[in-house]
This record gives sequence, C-alpha cells and structure tokens, in this order.
Amino acid sequence: MGNFVVGFILVAVVAAIILNLLKNKKNGKHSCGSGCAHCSMAGACHDRKENADSDCTVTSLQIDGMMCGMCESHINDAIRNNFSVLSVKSSHKTGVCQIKSKEPLDQERLRQVISETGYKISSIY
Repeated sequence: MGNFVVGFILVAVVAAIILNLLKNKKNGKHSCGSGCAHCSMAGACHDRKENADSDCTVTSLQIDGMMCGMCESHINDAIRNNFSVLSVKSSHKTGVCQIKSKEPLDQERLRQVISETGYKISSIY
C-alpha cells in the first residue's frame, strides 16, 4: 500500500510540472525561466519581435574550426559582447554564422573578434 501512495504522489508531481510547463509555454514564457539576455542560444529557441524587422542588415560568416555546440556558443557570445546585434546564430554543421543588426558591421573588427576566439573567418557575405 505504501508503494502505491508513493507512486501516486510521484505521478501527481510529474503531472503538475508538465502542466505548468505547458501553461508557461502557452503564455509565452520559456522553460529556462530567464530572459534571453544571458542565454547562449540568444533567442534562437523562439522568435523575437526585433528579428522580424525587415530593415535589418544580415551578415553571414563562413567560419573554419567550429566542431560542436560549444564552438557555436563561443562565436555567438564573442559577437554579442563586441557588437550591437539583434540576433546571432551559428552552425558548426554548416560552418556559417548569421548575424542580424541594425547597422552594417565592421568586417575587420569581425575578423579580429573571431580570431581572438581561436577560429578563422574564411569569407564574409
């Protein structure tokens, strides 16, 4: 009988957690519980209103040396910390980093910032 009670309580707690997550998602809140300002995904997990602006500049970088998600995070963090950007998203699978900003970015400064992380930009387009 004790196992049944413990099992029932466990199922109830898990159900409550799942319902809360679903409710938060429906209300526009995200599962990590914090804002995107300090997130290594930089809002890539959801659409952000400022990304919808059609008057933004898109800069794409072909970067050599990215091997995993942590490489992507290092690139994204370096760009966010050195430039005013609306969004930045890197892919180690394609080797591409896409940056959205209000103004064009200084290409020499981009090369310097990425070089300081240990990676190399092979092209900017």
